[in-house]
Amino acid sequence: MAIPGIVGYNAHSRGIATASGLMFRQGISSSESDNMGSIRGVNDSAFLTDFSDHRLSLIDGRHITPEDKNVMMISEVLARESNLTIGDIAELQPVEMGIDEEGRVKSIVDDNAPSIKATIIGIYAIEEFQLDATRPAAGIASNQMFADHTLVTSLGLAYQGQYYAATFHVNDPNELPRIVSEIRQIEDLNWDYFFMQHNDGDYMRISSDLQTVQNLLMTLLIAIGLVSTIILTLILILRMRGRIHEVGILLSVGIGKKQIWGGFLLEIFILAMLSFISSYISTSLVVPTLSQSLLADLPALAEFGQQQFQRMSPAMYSLVYMLILLIILGTAYFSTKMTIRLKPKQILSKMS
Repeated sequence: MAIPGIVGYNAHSRGIATASGLMFRQGISSSESDNMGSIRGVNDSAFLTDFSDHRLSLIDGRHITPEDKNVMMISEVLARESNLTIGDIAELQPVEMGIDEEGRVKSIVDDNAPSIKATIIGIYAIEEFQLDATRPAAGIASNQMFADHTLVTSLGLAYQGQYYAATFHVNDPNELPRIVSEIRQIEDLNWDYFFMQHNDGDYMRISSDLQTVQNLLMTLLIAIGLVSTIILTLILILRMRGRIHEVGILLSVGIGKKQIWGGFLLEIFILAMLSFISSYISTSLVVPTLSQSLLADLPALAEFGQQQFQRMSPAMYSLVYMLILLIILGTAYFSTKMTIRLKPKQILSKMS
């Protein structure tokens, strides 16, 4: 976790448990006593790939965090069939899987096994179809429970500080090769007994398409910016020519050129602010839909379905608007300079 770029982790433990009040689904290989489900010990359930890859989604309550003790998350199917909701308590016991005389799976409960009460803090939904009919109860997806490590170790299903796997999460896929290299250089890890897998979440597969889109948009923005600046300059020059008589009168009554120029800039500044407000509202409504339509045509992104696009931050909007405002004021100065530098007599003689 000390390596820069790693933002979170999950150490994994697992086992099989039963619980009073929980009605686990059974498969065709289950006996009547097969009332159990798998339980996974995690540090932070929000980081699990089951949720980040949208195989599961949290629909009620919250995720398990490193500070939690004796809490659990269950599926909406298990919650519905057991008539349980957020805040309810289930009493868990470790259980072993056995086979009865008919060859069906049964639950074997040790009467001396610990019994731990757990509070339900989250309910999740299964987003992908699962073929569960041929599995015993512990293998059915809707019977899967997530819990904190304190609960799993208290049940005797794992030992404190010992896990079958650990998953580390990075905030930038571009940094993954460097992070993997640094992890392999850690001398305290004996790589004769460990192996490491890394997954960039299909980033490399779609990055080239995203880079192409980014380059295209940047080219369009530069072209639009240059054309808009030229058009704005021409419009302001024509506008000032239409107000040359007004400038001549103001100069003849003793109003300074700086004041006149300041008045024109104030008008343009007010119009620019109104434009910025309307553009902020319109882009907030249009850009997500436009981005969705644009990226939906990329084959590499087609399987990801509906995407959530990040909006520009207020700081980025401020930076962009400040740059645009400087361009507008510079254009306004250029368009008014040729008119204001004339003397009143020259202006009025031209008008006559």
